[in-house]
Amino acid sequence: MIQTRRERSSRASNLLVVMTGVVITCCTPLVLAYQQEAVVTTSGSQDEVDRWTNGVWNAALSGDQEAVNKYFDEVPASADSDAANNLREAIAAYREHLTEAEGDRSDDRLAAREKMAEFAAEDKVVEALSKAVELQTLSDDWALVLEDEDIQDLIARGQEQQEAACAEGDWLYAQDLLYRLRTLHEDTGQLGEYKRYANLLDNVNRRIGLLAQYARRTLHDLRREEMARYAPEEEFPEFNDAFEDDWQELLEDVNERVLKRALGMAARDHIAGAGWKPLLEGGLEALRLFVTTQALQENFETLGNAEQVSRFDDFLEIHENRVRDMPADAITSETCRRLLDEIMLANQRTIQLDKELLIREFGDGAMYQLEKQYEDEYSSVIWPDQLRRFQQQVNGAFVGVGILIRHDDRRRIVVVNPLEGSPAARSGVKAGDVIVGVDGLATVGWSLNKAVDQITGPVGEDVMLKLDREGADEPVELAVTRDEIKMRSVNGWWKKGLSSQGEPEWDWFIDEPAGIGYIRLTSFNEDSFVDFLTAVEEMREMGPVNGLILDLRHNPGGLLRSAVEFTNLFVDEGGIVSGEDRNRNQVWELNAQAGRAVLKDLPTVILVNQGSASASEIVAGAVQAHGGAVVLGERSFGKGSVQTVHDLSSPFSQAAVKLTTQYYVLPPQPGEQRGRLVHKKPGSDDWGVNPDIEIKMSPDQIEEALNLRRKADLIEEWIPEADREPRPPVDPLVAEGKDPQMEMALLLLKSRVLQDQGQGKLASERN
Repeated sequence: MIQTRRERSSRASNLLVVMTGVVITCCTPLVLAYQQEAVVTTSGSQDEVDRWTNGVWNAALSGDQEAVNKYFDEVPASADSDAANNLREAIAAYREHLTEAEGDRSDDRLAAREKMAEFAAEDKVVEALSKAVELQTLSDDWALVLEDEDIQDLIARGQEQQEAACAEGDWLYAQDLLYRLRTLHEDTGQLGEYKRYANLLDNVNRRIGLLAQYARRTLHDLRREEMARYAPEEEFPEFNDAFEDDWQELLEDVNERVLKRALGMAARDHIAGAGWKPLLEGGLEALRLFVTTQALQENFETLGNAEQVSRFDDFLEIHENRVRDMPADAITSETCRRLLDEIMLANQRTIQLDKELLIREFGDGAMYQLEKQYEDEYSSVIWPDQLRRFQQQVNGAFVGVGILIRHDDRRRIVVVNPLEGSPAARSGVKAGDVIVGVDGLATVGWSLNKAVDQITGPVGEDVMLKLDREGADEPVELAVTRDEIKMRSVNGWWKKGLSSQGEPEWDWFIDEPAGIGYIRLTSFNEDSFVDFLTAVEEMREMGPVNGLILDLRHNPGGLLRSAVEFTNLFVDEGGIVSGEDRNRNQVWELNAQAGRAVLKDLPTVILVNQGSASASEIVAGAVQAHGGAVVLGERSFGKGSVQTVHDLSSPFSQAAVKLTTQYYVLPPQPGEQRGRLVHKKPGSDDWGVNPDIEIKMSPDQIEEALNLRRKADLIEEWIPEADREPRPPVDPLVAEGKDPQMEMALLLLKSRVLQDQGQGKLASERN
């Protein structure tokens, strides 16, 4: 069921990678006017083939989609090789897939409207709103859909029900409604209504976040109600009391020194240059949100004293108004110090919450205000309980056993799956195993952080895991040798198998007869660049390489250095990326280094979508600016900001603060005076990397393509080979048009290399 038109972040899960280390719309055809099969023209010379292939490629590089489609209509008759015939068939298949998708789209619109009416008649407002979003997503004019009387009535009912849910504290139901109401108004021109629903949803989401941290029993009860609402036949487990004290771990080693240093750096260095004012406003707002969330009295009994809560909230409101009315330049670190002192004193006179709790909530609220006012979701205080996993994410390499774990509903520690090629996988740990003991210690009541601490350790040392396994009469005990876990980011077209060391073995060719390779990058970490070069070398050992698809879709980014190295492979001179401060003054610039552009003559298509961010946007945007590749897909995410991490650690606490301090700027394209600012700034309607060739995918297409890729890539090495389910082939992504972006990328490259194939000229002869 489609619920949104974009990729969205799902609700946070409690999965952790057990390793250590240190971190930081519907398918739109290219041109619907051309849906007939490719026409074979009558002229015939190699020069004509050369002109045709160059024409297709140059049209794609310049973003002339109509010209590309016209070229597809006129494959030269002189190109009568098997490759040319294959290309003609592929063009015809692509157009057939577009026609089928358009037909499916029309059918899906009708089905969505019928289901919307059915749900509305049954007063299933959430389900009806979901179908309204689906109907809108499948329509050409999203704003026009909102004028439909049935949808207007549905919106009014949703608004009424969300107000009632908020009044009753049924935050999950309010969230379900507001999420869909906001989505319906997104990108429709009704900016006021969109912002109103977005603010309401933001308030509800923050309250749910507080329950997830500090009132898990209450949240569990709300989830039970949600299950009864949507799936009454499902059995819902009882709450496990062992969860009750987890919130205390959040406050360990939290202190006022960390808070003041973090806020001081944010006031001084943040890209917005707004100083202390938004930080204090955000901190006060967060405390007000906390004390007025009645369900938190589950663990903070004094919040049940309405009089004391009102007194403290009134105090916070007075200071919130005072800060709001003060000139920004009049607010200093001394203002912050006095405010915090007064908050602590007022707290002692009223609700008497833990000091560490107020510090953490004030700090998180201060940083969240930067997101609200300046759309900066990347600046944050990294508290002691978060620091290790943050460091792991930055480094991309870990020491551990290589398993993903979670809590089940009984608070047992369950293996989601062992990572491919990890010590755990090689030792026989299986998905679904319950870890009941670690080195002789029972895991009853352990938090996930506690499990991480006990399972990880020095490289080369064993950890003994005691596992309850379905079907086994007795617990299984396995000695697993800790090792460095490599997070692989370079993937090929088809995973042929695993080496004896657990390393994936790839077929790198999406079309071997045409010599077209495929590499998918999932991040830019320490090893990405070297692994990429190894992949290219393996590809060349398999056969001639005439073209390359570099898939950066759903790649959230990573290391700047890695992005520059990748770009330099395709760009032999000039700027790659620069950094600007809050006044748009250039503070640094990174340029291509001579002699490193070993792939500059290799025809390449780079795939991007809304999930391509940060380093992905640098690579795609910089290569595009230099004409080094065709960028194809949908506009990228728009994360063009630079974060710096400041260590706040002391003998008493390990913490850090991450701040956005600069913006990335791409090199100017021909005819431009200055480079492109990638970051999506407040109020901007232009951000990210715009593809040369735009090919959209519907939410259903995205989901189906991702699921197929995920299943095809998963080799369950913890299951005996004879017992494994066969993996699905990935060919349907192109052969059946399940991934129209991939299909078009392949068509462009098959067109580009047609002249070389017709002449029998191999890539090895060109390089």
